[in-house]
Parts: sequence; C-alpha cells; structure tokens
Amino acid sequence: MPIYALVEVFSFGTLSKFYKNMKNLDKKAVAKNFGVGYKYLESWLESISYVRNICAHYGRLYNAKLSKTPLLYKDYTKLGIGNNRIFGVMLCMKHILSNDEHWNSYVEKIQILIDEYEVVDVKTMGFPDNWKEILLMKI
Repeated sequence: MPIYALVEVFSFGTLSKFYKNMKNLDKKAVAKNFGVGYKYLESWLESISYVRNICAHYGRLYNAKLSKTPLLYKDYTKLGIGNNRIFGVMLCMKHILSNDEHWNSYVEKIQILIDEYEVVDVKTMGFPDNWKEILLMKI
C-alpha cells in the first residue's frame, strides 16, 4: 500500500507516533512543507494529539495544565505565552494550518464562544489579551 493511502486511515495519534519514529532526514522533508523545523513539528503533532484525546474523552481544557507540551518559538515565549495551556497548542495548529481556508472561520467560532460565555476567564487557558490578532497573523 502506498504511504499516501496509508496515512489516510491513520488516527491522529498514530500519525504523530509514525512521524516521531521516522528517520530525521525524512522528518525534515515533511516539516519543510510546513515551513518549520522537524523538532517543532514532532512536538506539535504530539501535543495536538494529546489535546485531541482530552476532547474525545470529554476531558477538561479550561484551566488545565497540559502534560504534553509543544515547543514554541521564542517570539511567543517572549510575549509571555506558555506552552502548557491550550493556547500554546492552538499556536501550533495555526502554523500547521496557515494555508487552510478554514482557520479564520475556526478563530471566529472561538470568538463567538468567548462572547457567549463572558464569565469564562480565557487567560486561565493561556490566552493573551491580543489572542485573536496572534491567531490571525499571517506567517
């Protein structure tokens, strides 16, 4: 079976583990398509998979400290954005999906949720004041 067909049936967790077990040279080739280093992509896939599993099993993301944390660019950490909250993982998703037309719609839906539940303090999930600007910023 060709690899492009095989990855179509992978779960996200399997895809993450598959990538982690690839040779570094092959990881670099894949990561280049996303414009990131392979170590970043590896940690991002693992973190996104971890958050996906929390969601799939009705876990809580609000005020949760994540145990599988992504590597973040220094530009983000200089802004005080941490990697152990959901916002850090959303930054990873932003970079992976930077050319996806659905990303802006996704960010708008998050804004709608935040507006609907005003009592929720999004800072406990790592969201800075200018979160929307950061998530919509072109890379």
